[in-house]
Amino acid sequence: MEHRRSDRRYERRVDIDITHDGSTWTSFTRNISLGGVFIDADRPLPFGARVSMKFRVPTQTDFVQAEGQVRWIEMEDGHVHGIGIRFEGLRARDVWALNKFFEKPTEEG
Repeated sequence: MEHRRSDRRYERRVDIDITHDGSTWTSFTRNISLGGVFIDADRPLPFGARVSMKFRVPTQTDFVQAEGQVRWIEMEDGHVHGIGIRFEGLRARDVWALNKFFEKPTEEG
């Protein structure tokens, strides 16, 4: 059976704080959906690792805070280049803010 992504991905670049095992670091997103986020990363995190995330979108003054699980690791020549994280339990106000954020065209280009 083929797995199909249920949430459309949006190319959006925002700073994001990732916390895993008590260590926090900052990166940026390549794309976001209501289901998760893909970040540029050079730090290896194990598949299945549980993380906490915090980031801000312009459609909400408070941070979006969510728990998540590493579901994809992008590697090239033995080095990590990106990590896909599935959200677990977005708050309703964060879903609303993300949907509003996705409606706006990107400012790049």
